[in-house]
Formats: sequence, C-alpha cells, structure tokens
Amino acid sequence: MNYIILFATIALVISAAAVAVWPVLDKFRRVFCVPEGWTGLVYHHGLFVRRNNAGRHVVWGRGWTMNLIDLRKASTLVSSREVLTADHVNLKISLIVTHQVTDPVKAVHETQSWPGDLYNAAQIALRAVVSGVAVEALLNQRFDIGAQLLARVQPQAARIGINVLAVEVKDMIFPAELKRAFVAQAGQKSCGSRRPRG
Repeated sequence: MNYIILFATIALVISAAAVAVWPVLDKFRRVFCVPEGWTGLVYHHGLFVRRNNAGRHVVWGRGWTMNLIDLRKASTLVSSREVLTADHVNLKISLIVTHQVTDPVKAVHETQSWPGDLYNAAQIALRAVVSGVAVEALLNQRFDIGAQLLARVQPQAARIGINVLAVEVKDMIFPAELKRAFVAQAGQKSCGSRRPRG
C-alpha cells in the first residue's frame, strides 16, 4: 500500500512540475504550419536552414522564422504597353503569363522580386518579338506570338526558379486610324465579292 501512495505522490509531483515548467518551455517552442500547395523556407537568426513541405513542424529554441511560398500554378497579367511594330505602328498589347515556382530557394534568394523580374522579362520579350513583325503579319501570327514569347521568357525565368508554362496574347489594341482603315478595307472586300445578278 505504501508503494501505491509513493508512486501516486511521485506522479503528482512530476505532473505539477510539468505544469509549472511548461509555460517556460513553451517560449522556446515554435510551431509552423505549411498549407497544402505551399512550402516554407525556414531561417534561424536570418540564415536559411531548410525547406519544409506541407504539414505541421515544431522547432525548439529562439530566432526561428519561416517564409511561406506558394507553389501552385498562377497567372500574371502583363498590362497593355505600347509596342512599335516593324512598320512603325504603335499597338497596345497585354499578355497573360502562366507560371509556377519550382525552386523556391532560388526564387527568394537570387532576386529581390521574382514576380517583377518575370513581368519585365515578358515585356522585353514582347518588344523584341513585335518590333520585328509588320502589323498585317502580326494579325496573322497572333497565336504564334505566344510560342515565340515563351521561348524567350522561359530560360530567364528558369534561372530564378520559375517555370513559365505559357505566354499568351490577351488583348491587341490598334490605333483608331488603323481600325478605321481595316474596317474600310473589309468593306471594300465584301462589296467586291458581291456580283450583280443578270
């Protein structure tokens, strides 16, 4: 009977000590939760330590932080910019760039802003491709331009840990006088195709 009382007393003392010490220990415990489709870059006093996948992660000690990075596919709108064609016509063209972070460590550590770098690379590629094509050819090649842009943007993005999946022309806005010329030309073609009945 004395042993039972002794064990009960020891268990009670250990429980009380754990309850008293836990708030102190809890200050040295950090819990990080990484959602599905994301990754967490873990740092200790500002130095990169490791990459955490989705789930709950516990670290002990002070100075731990985590930066969450979204790994899901995303689309970025490259808003309308005036671009000069080979025959000196100003067009406003907007793009949609579909991308995914494949190397979050590179994306965060090798550039200040990978979204900004991707945006700029798409704009520079657009200027390079459009400046070598006349307006009429551009109209005929509208869907081929995306492949040319992708070929230019993809290698640059890969250097900073981003995989560009597609670059597509969203909008192509012509100057007002060029629109009127196209409408007039289309009207002439439709009138020329009508034959009088006789």
